[in-house]
Amino acid sequence: MTNAIEKSALLIMDVQPGIIDRVADKEAYLERVKAAVAAAHDQKILVVYVVVGFRAGLPKISARNQSFSNLKSTISDTMIDPQPVIAATKADVVVTKRRVSAFSGSDLEVVLRAQGIGHLILAGIATSGVVLLTVREAADKDY
Repeated sequence: MTNAIEKSALLIMDVQPGIIDRVADKEAYLERVKAAVAAAHDQKILVVYVVVGFRAGLPKISARNQSFSNLKSTISDTMIDPQPVIAATKADVVVTKRRVSAFSGSDLEVVLRAQGIGHLILAGIATSGVVLLTVREAADKDY
């Protein structure tokens, strides 16, 4: 039988250009995130970087979406082809989401199910945003 660590994934959410600059002491924050990633790698825990991204021209941002439509004019090119600030290894997965939750508009659930993941460890820049919505959706999906 497989233990919980082997069925776990560390989700590093929104640690990307354009968002990381919102963190007051970004270097200290990145060092803590890198330490968590290193610990996950040491324990053979899957690391998933979740970034928010959009198509050029931003066709997926509706005027009815208050969160993103207010930001539409400020969304930079770094969110058109987003990459995490921390370089992913070959064993890591990068998932692009389209809304606040890591599951929304992404293939995260497909990746987790394919890897037999049952437990999630969450890290992200906005605890009242991406972390909260992801943990609530993950609970609803029985993680």
